[in-house]
Amino acid sequence: MKIGLEALKEIEVVRPQAAEKLAEETLRGEVDAVVAFHQGDVRAAITTLLLDCRHLRLQLALRDKGVSRGMACERTTTVERP
Repeated sequence: MKIGLEALKEIEVVRPQAAEKLAEETLRGEVDAVVAFHQGDVRAAITTLLLDCRHLRLQLALRDKGVSRGMACERTTTVERP
């Protein structure tokens, strides 16, 4: 089965829209839960999420610094998995 150029263009347009819709549906419940946790205060919910993002960025930066230092010292670590 051959797909024409027009069909490919249509697929490229539909896929992101479908993915966006699926993401929206999936996240809707989570967004509602976050806002409900903050008694409907959307500003407080956004503030909390931004603070969480800042904390995670800091943790990543610290991890990256540790990884770089370890690699510079030629350390190797093993991770044990159960």
